[in-house]
Amino acid sequence: MSAEAATHAEPNVSGMRPMLTADRLRMSFGGVVALNEVSIEIRPDEPIAVIGPNGAGKTSLMNCMSGFYRPQQGRIVFDGEQMVGRSVHQIARSGLARTFQGTHIFPGMTVIENILIGRHMHMRSSILQAFVHFHWAQKEEAQHREVVEEIIELLEIESIRHQPVGTLGYGLRKRVDLGRALAQEPKILLMDEPMAGMNNEEKEDLARFILDVR
Repeated sequence: MSAEAATHAEPNVSGMRPMLTADRLRMSFGGVVALNEVSIEIRPDEPIAVIGPNGAGKTSLMNCMSGFYRPQQGRIVFDGEQMVGRSVHQIARSGLARTFQGTHIFPGMTVIENILIGRHMHMRSSILQAFVHFHWAQKEEAQHREVVEEIIELLEIESIRHQPVGTLGYGLRKRVDLGRALAQEPKILLMDEPMAGMNNEEKEDLARFILDVR
């Protein structure tokens, strides 16, 4: 992806400081240059689409911003803090969540269990504390389940909350993937080709959910 890669965004609110800035990123794999001095700014409440053909470097850009790749050049500032060099979980704790092209979920676990995993970073009790302070840990889990139930209602998947994710169709699995990302309560949500492989009805549903999330 070159610095001239196509992007689309709604008009910026004047004077708002970018929440996420990627500045002159360069990422190469051997002789293949995936990102060539790519820059992007994302402001609060600003939807942005990065557009390009397969192999243009869109996923590489998201991998850099979310910590899966470390760019060889450039800087990434999220909420005023430098992100290059931080681990994936540190960036996630800072408030940046992402979904993937495929569905990176646990097929043997239920819908509610998969989404509850997204609450992990907000949980304070350890396994030992859960045994020693059972009632306190139980109360904390109930609070997190309330948040998960709100997400389930938002995504209209109440009827399948207890079904193993592996038994669901692709479109529903993508909803669960989105739900788990939302469970992190992110400040910014990155979605990598969120509608890839969906039929028209599933795409319309997901577009509606994205607008509702915003």
